[in-house]
Amino acid sequence: MHNYGKSRSRGFNQNRSFNRGSRRAALSKHTINPALFINKAVEACDQAPEQIEHQFSDFSLDERLLQRVSARNYTTPTPIQDKGIPLVMAGRDVIGIADTGTGKTAAFLLPFLHKIIRDRSQKVLIIVPTRELATQIDDELKQFSRGLGVFSALCIGGNGMGAQIKALRNRPQFIIGTPGRLKDHITRRSLRLYDVTNLVLDEADRMVEMGFLTAKNILQFMILLMLISIFLIRNGMVIR
Repeated sequence: MHNYGKSRSRGFNQNRSFNRGSRRAALSKHTINPALFINKAVEACDQAPEQIEHQFSDFSLDERLLQRVSARNYTTPTPIQDKGIPLVMAGRDVIGIADTGTGKTAAFLLPFLHKIIRDRSQKVLIIVPTRELATQIDDELKQFSRGLGVFSALCIGGNGMGAQIKALRNRPQFIIGTPGRLKDHITRRSLRLYDVTNLVLDEADRMVEMGFLTAKNILQFMILLMLISIFLIRNGMVIR
């Protein structure tokens, strides 16, 4: 058995040597085409650009808001702004789909700011999946609302609760926050939703992916909205 094993080993080594020689010969005769291993980019079909039907002046926004729009070098509305702003101004429910950087934040901030300037009882709750996005929205809001007497409370993790509670006590017109921190404030009763008249779920698809919006959470949220609606109706308030 021992000698048989040696014989097999020697034969195997000879075969390996033969195979290496064969490979060298094959490689010397044929070259490798790198193009066979590179995926070519697929050219996207050209899509006709969406037609813009409005200018910012067509939206009947407060003149001070139009001045801030102009100061930010906004000339022509983007498609999401062109279609979204008139609907929000009219009090309609809107589902907007747009890529990052297309001005979707301004598409809801501008009409809500206009509504608050006209009616100080209006209040907006904006729920977002991340602190970074909440901070960006709050920064953009402050640029549009500077000098208008409109205030916000930024409720996100990583920041102290004390400053957020103080901001909420000042009755801000905008509350911007992430689901976890908003839930903490509701549990502490530092945040009450009975006077919220407008709701924004920004990047709702990401909140679903991150587990913030599950079937159970959505059901609880719908029940909460129903209770808010009942309260507003009983107090003779119009739901917008």
